[in-house]
Amino acid sequence: MAEGDCCEKLCGLCCVLALLIPIVALPVILIAAYADFDPVAVTVDEASLGRLALATPPAGAGSNDTTPARLAYNLSLAVAVRNPNWAIHVWRTAPLDAELRLGARPFSLVRLAGAEEEPEGRKELIRPKRSAVYRVVAAAEGEPLALGSDEQAEFAEESRAGLFRLELVINGEVKYQAHPRRRSFTVSCPLRLPLSTDTAAVAFARFEHTLPPQRCVYV
Repeated sequence: MAEGDCCEKLCGLCCVLALLIPIVALPVILIAAYADFDPVAVTVDEASLGRLALATPPAGAGSNDTTPARLAYNLSLAVAVRNPNWAIHVWRTAPLDAELRLGARPFSLVRLAGAEEEPEGRKELIRPKRSAVYRVVAAAEGEPLALGSDEQAEFAEESRAGLFRLELVINGEVKYQAHPRRRSFTVSCPLRLPLSTDTAAVAFARFEHTLPPQRCVYV
């Protein structure tokens, strides 16, 4: 066999392999991407605490362990739900609710987003490597809140320091592309916020002692 014929056959074999490898590899990569996916990531991208004041009744008005109090607050938030996957789409299929907590005690429940369908009849879509951002304002003048003496003392210290510790617990439900069932999730977002004079939510990067953005963890 001539040397030229061998080279031609070898080149032809290389071309065939170059065409076959992507054809074979692509389905394998897609199957892996759809079968093994990352859950949505939730972050608090912006926050503004306009007011947080605790009014307690005079001594003797409540029990020794837990004294009923009234909480006045004004809090603006921007919460982002990110689809970290590169191939699959995510649909939000239920309301997105957030519970605000002080000292592990809930004091407000706000709805970040409802479960409304888009005009095409499908639920809200979060594309691969994209985020959906939801903004909400929570405010009240005298929300009842039962705090123990230790929790009230901690709140007083935070008031003097001008930096408050809050917790945001978010509940939602999503459906991942090519997966038959919906998946509910709950995340906890620890917040450290100073009082702000801004009327709108401001970025965490403007606050010392906070991280931009504030990542939430699954619970």
